[in-house]
Amino acid sequence: MSWLDLLSEDNLRWNEIAAHLPFASSMAHCPQDSVHHAEGDVWTHTRMVVEALHSDAEYQSLPTERRRTLTLAALLHDIGKPLTTTHEWDEKEQRERVRQLGHARIGARMAWRALLQEGADLALRQSVYWPIVWHQRPFHLWSQDNMLRHAILYSAVANWRDLLILARADNRGRIAPNRQQTEDAIALLALWLAENGILDRPWPFADAASQREFVEKPERSPHYATQSPKGSHVVVMCGLPGSGKDSYIRANFEGRAVVSLDALREEMNVAPTDDQGAVIQAAYEAARGHLRIKRDFIWNATNVTRQTREKIISLARGYDAYVAVHVIERPLNVVLRQNKSRERRVPHEVIENLAAKFEPPSVLEAHEAAWVE
Repeated sequence: MSWLDLLSEDNLRWNEIAAHLPFASSMAHCPQDSVHHAEGDVWTHTRMVVEALHSDAEYQSLPTERRRTLTLAALLHDIGKPLTTTHEWDEKEQRERVRQLGHARIGARMAWRALLQEGADLALRQSVYWPIVWHQRPFHLWSQDNMLRHAILYSAVANWRDLLILARADNRGRIAPNRQQTEDAIALLALWLAENGILDRPWPFADAASQREFVEKPERSPHYATQSPKGSHVVVMCGLPGSGKDSYIRANFEGRAVVSLDALREEMNVAPTDDQGAVIQAAYEAARGHLRIKRDFIWNATNVTRQTREKIISLARGYDAYVAVHVIERPLNVVLRQNKSRERRVPHEVIENLAAKFEPPSVLEAHEAAWVE
């Protein structure tokens, strides 16, 4: 039985969930800060959060699918903590602190991969991923510079109301001296987001180009309507080796110029496990050649992390290009099977490592991000 099948709102069978959820054991053995999480380990906290969520009146008023999404986000929101736990002496407080820096982003990647393997559809994966990435932000948004900018960015990828419901449950599902103060701050944040028109919907940018300008330029007003890009149309592929990127390009972009790292490796006789410096340099030089003359082209590489995609996107945007990220995603077992039929196979451990790093693209990176077949 899948752990997804056990998430009944009416009867949370925690022993069965713990037996089937692959992260439960490590969470149960993972400590938390004794002041901010006096309830104890991560699994205890997670159970308290899910139960607090299910008793929340606003949560209970939501449609079934949104309740399911929030339950999954609550169950998985801290699965990255065991991988990020450190113990540090705090000189100011004169005590040992338990810290788990970066657990939200790491946990979101883990959740995405687990949901994909369980057969969850794209909409569900996205609806769980973004609240996990951002689940700590509501607690700190008031203290951030350019608060409205951060709020607008999240509204482009997910729903603020749902995130605040999760944050409220996260706060209620712990034992800490500042719990009431945090509860009040979340309530005020909801009012502020509603006043700015983004509690339940994304910010209404004029178009994709205006949204991209806002993301790229911190000083840009969200009301500004920019001109459409005048440069190349660049498609940045994203997908594991063996996922079908080459087949997709042949079927949909006949005659379009392609900068392919695989093709360059073959031409330069460089294995996937060798130093890729020369291959990458050659690829960027080819891309610059297309961008200078405003030729449309496809950047064909794995590009599974935001950091990797950002390099080619930044280069293209420097030439005023329109950038679309096209994602081809398959469960890992399918990709490994397809890899066996490739002429130049990629070692399985390389593919598994890339799969663990996968970060779903979004409109926070490019003019558009589309999952394709």
